[in-house]
Amino acid sequence: MGKTRRYLLFAAGLVLGAAVAHAADEAQQIAVLKSEASLKEKADACRALAHVGTKNAVPALAAMLGDEKLSHMARYALEPIPDPSVDEALRDALGRVKGRLLVGVIGSLGVRRDARAVQALATLLADADPEVAQAAARALGSIGTSDAAKALEGTLANAPAANRVAFCEGLFRCAEALASSGNAAQAQAIYDGLRALPQAPQQVRVGALRGAVLLRGKQGIPLLVEALRSADYLLFAAAARVSMEMPGPEVTGALAGELPKLPADRQIVLIKTLGHRGDASAGPALAPRAAEGPNAVRLAAIRAVTHLGYAPALPMLAELSLSGEGDLASAARECLSGFPGKDADTTIAAMLSHRDAKVRALAVEMIGQRKAGQATAHLLKAAADDEQSVRLAALRALRDQAGQADLPALLAILVKARSAAERQAAENALGALVARQSGPAPGQVVILKALYGDLPAGRSADVTAKVAAMVKDGSMAIEASNGNFGDPAPHVVKKLRVDYSVNGVVVSKTVAENESLALSGISTPPAIVEAICASLASAPSEAKCALLRTLRSAGGPKALETVQAAVSDRDAQVKDAAMRALCDWPTPDALPAVARLLGSPPNRTIQVLALRGFVRLVPQENAPDAKKRKSLQEAMTLADRDEEKRLVLSALGNIPTAEALALVVAQLDNAALREEACSAAVAIAEKLGAGHASEVVAAMTRVAKTTGDKKLAARAEAIARSAKKKP
Repeated sequence: MGKTRRYLLFAAGLVLGAAVAHAADEAQQIAVLKSEASLKEKADACRALAHVGTKNAVPALAAMLGDEKLSHMARYALEPIPDPSVDEALRDALGRVKGRLLVGVIGSLGVRRDARAVQALATLLADADPEVAQAAARALGSIGTSDAAKALEGTLANAPAANRVAFCEGLFRCAEALASSGNAAQAQAIYDGLRALPQAPQQVRVGALRGAVLLRGKQGIPLLVEALRSADYLLFAAAARVSMEMPGPEVTGALAGELPKLPADRQIVLIKTLGHRGDASAGPALAPRAAEGPNAVRLAAIRAVTHLGYAPALPMLAELSLSGEGDLASAARECLSGFPGKDADTTIAAMLSHRDAKVRALAVEMIGQRKAGQATAHLLKAAADDEQSVRLAALRALRDQAGQADLPALLAILVKARSAAERQAAENALGALVARQSGPAPGQVVILKALYGDLPAGRSADVTAKVAAMVKDGSMAIEASNGNFGDPAPHVVKKLRVDYSVNGVVVSKTVAENESLALSGISTPPAIVEAICASLASAPSEAKCALLRTLRSAGGPKALETVQAAVSDRDAQVKDAAMRALCDWPTPDALPAVARLLGSPPNRTIQVLALRGFVRLVPQENAPDAKKRKSLQEAMTLADRDEEKRLVLSALGNIPTAEALALVVAQLDNAALREEACSAAVAIAEKLGAGHASEVVAAMTRVAKTTGDKKLAARAEAIARSAKKKP
């Protein structure tokens, strides 16, 4: 037997099996309906029959249509059954049930769109019970045949006021169904009849207008225009909304033609409509409204021509942005800045040649906001303007836009700055450029060596390949965990050390187990650093200071070397700027230079700055914890203000050694440093490995009694309890 035949037999078996199972389920549910089962059990059976019921279930379900408690569940089960016997049962029930049950049966006939029920439902349109009559009208609308529509039309004129909306709703449904089935003429007649209905409710008039216009297509434009001219504002607004559903320049032309004939409030509505339609052919009608007239109309037109991208309006917007006042000028500037297309770029760029400096400054501001392709070229040109206000505006814009290609021009501007304000603006722009071009990314980071284990001298594993793969996948934070690297040194708190380079700059970092190592570092492209360093030679004193501060932000070996050399500059201002840059250096490669400054500071200010920089950099240094603790201990002896001592205590909190813990605990009696010492002690104790239980218990006991922070005291007590349990 071939595979295809076996497959077909298997599939047939599945289908047959499913049919048998459904039949058995159906029989079981029918039996429940015929039994003395509870109300809930019968309701559940109806729910099941809605999925598995066939014509076999119809008699049992039809018998329940007159049951006050189960009629709705019987209809729930009957409606999905695809058999004509359901329709017969529902039609038969029309003469047997009353009130709420009758309304339900009528609704089910509408759901099933039973055309054979039209005559019976038409008779019920005159029922004394308004709920029955209204349900019949809606059901006829759902059936949607020509006969159903005629039945509704024949009774609408004499329908009680309470029923008229429901009758109209039924006709709307019929019109939609007839139009969908290709009987547009009758559908159109229904809409026209509803439009002509005396004293029709608002929703009927609006809905009939929409249907009549849309069904006619382009031939409906005269009806649309008639409604736009109507004294009835509701019809006018409805026409504006309907036009949004009608594409084509003919509709746009009709709307534009009516625009000047309307009062201001209606002009605003139509202007917004034309703007949202997105048809630029409306531009010639909108531009005059933007140029003159009531302010509210002009504001709407300004935004509409911008939305359409109507280029001929650009000169008017430019003029208005310069000479206008209040909201009009603000709107013109906003729209000119966001105007789509190259024509707007050209118009704004031309404003840079205006004789008025305020105009040129405004142009610079808009160029900065637009960020078009030639924006930086225009801004660099404006940065050489004769007027300082224009130059400053250009530099502010360049702060957000200048790229590496603009570096030479920006450096020249900084070196030749004509005022302190201009120099500061150029420095800000240069610093922003450096920041944008810097920052580690997976493509810039090269993993040189990675070790995980009992570092520095214990058992460890080379995990270079693993870390490199993680970086390649986009991870810039590597968790030091056994889950990532296995367990090369059981029962020991391990460390992860990663040596890597960013843009050629080598960085080394170490973190303890369960901490994350962030692959950050100085990553400014070397070409940028080289260019900044080269500019120092010809720069005046103030510009040199700005360049040195920028090198501090850029970082890297070349930048550090240049700043260190400037510490020996004969110019006292340059020398001070270099020392401050060193003290604020972001990476520990500056630590030796900062230590030298700390050992021999030229003045009190540099001493304080060097101490702060030293304390900040020591924890980042790739050195044994013992060496870091010793450096911080020396810093503590040099600190003569509580502010610096607090910084030392905070740094000691990152050194997980018993000696560091003892150094911190020694400050618990100092009222001014007590809380910082308590926090640092807890931080150290949480990281200390086995073998220091007694020191941890003693320290945490003191912290719990000393600190005024209840949460910190609870942490200390928990650490002490845990340490007591360790062998």
